[in-house]
Amino acid sequence: MTVDGLSRARFVTRLMRARVRGRPHTLNHLATSRCNGRCPTCLWRDQSGAEMDTASVVWLYGEAGRLGLAQLVVWGGEPLLRDDLPALLAAAKRAGLVVTLISNGWLLEERWPELRGCVDTLILSLDDIGTAHDRLRGLPGLYDRLEAFVPRLRHDPQRPILLVNTVLSQENRGALERVAPVARRWGAGLYFCAMETGGMETSGFVDRLGPLALTPEELSAAARRARGLKADGYPLLATDAFLDLLERDPQLTGYRCRGPHSLLTVAPDGAIRDCRRRDVPLVAVDELRVSGRGLAGALALPRRRELLAEADGCTACNNPDIIEMSWLWELRPAMLKKAVELAAR
Repeated sequence: MTVDGLSRARFVTRLMRARVRGRPHTLNHLATSRCNGRCPTCLWRDQSGAEMDTASVVWLYGEAGRLGLAQLVVWGGEPLLRDDLPALLAAAKRAGLVVTLISNGWLLEERWPELRGCVDTLILSLDDIGTAHDRLRGLPGLYDRLEAFVPRLRHDPQRPILLVNTVLSQENRGALERVAPVARRWGAGLYFCAMETGGMETSGFVDRLGPLALTPEELSAAARRARGLKADGYPLLATDAFLDLLERDPQLTGYRCRGPHSLLTVAPDGAIRDCRRRDVPLVAVDELRVSGRGLAGALALPRRRELLAEADGCTACNNPDIIEMSWLWELRPAMLKKAVELAAR
């Protein structure tokens, strides 16, 4: 087994240990809300949003490692817009975290040399191919940049696992059939998800982008197409259980949410999010740091215990990551198998 393989084996072990202890296994960090893209389906972009400084993020990642979390997912916005990203990811690796980086890829060519060795999984957002993808992202020339970068990445001895994520909306009907051959040619696993249109706040679900979403009938059809592509050997990573659920219940109400059990989500400004009340954070990272309570202090909050109970009856999230993560929390055999297979890619 290679050193990289040993790292991934430790990830699976650490993930299971966190589950046994009843603690989150993933730190989900929106490193910035700034973005050079202009995606019409995005809920996260805010060019003027506050960000944690380098020291606070390094402390957060160190605390996550000490608490026994297994994985860090860094996204945004576009995380490569942070000048200190190499230092942050290096701190995460020192903390023993397996690092997943999500990017639109525009800056990867110039920034990859300083990121090499600090990224275990790279997820590229790819909502279509060619100029159609450029139009969706508001970045002319983006697709050609990805086509030039990926072959060089595949020959890098420190290459990460490469995945592609496609967000389905009214803006890219039929994209799965177009993206799947590209993912296979790139040697990448392919995820897809329906676009998120809003989120839970104190007042209830706030729908901001509903008109752009696919209809339930279109989502059911997408599940059938995905199953066909998977049967034809394309590298779709959705489990059969998720595809079955999406086809028969496209509004995805038939699952029990374990998302807050599994992950801690931190906003760019350092607010640890309450997914049932996104407008009221659980606590701020800097508050935990200054008070000396550490990240464990967030897990002990009375509101977090309430959140865990509330989430069991919530199906507001339509993200397959949340659904499959919930199934992993329940230790379903298919999800345990998928975790091991992804770690071994």
